[in-house]
Amino acid sequence: MWSNREATKINLVLGKIGYSDAAITRWWNHDTNDELGGRTPTQVWTCGEYERVKALVENLVSSQFASQLANNPTILKRLEESKNL
Repeated sequence: MWSNREATKINLVLGKIGYSDAAITRWWNHDTNDELGGRTPTQVWTCGEYERVKALVENLVSSQFASQLANNPTILKRLEESKNL
């Protein structure tokens, strides 16, 4: 089933940004989000609102990536050097 495969992909992404298995379960089933109208991702997903959950994950990944960039002097140096190209 498509939705199960997509949910598995989300779990993998959350794991790659540092969520433990327990944190992923909590995120799906217990953490409510303003972006989801105060509901959990599971509640939204089961209503078929897959894109809303996927957008929330994209925001999480973007935020995580941005915070890693901000703390990585090598990447910051490369970005600065690329301005001079």
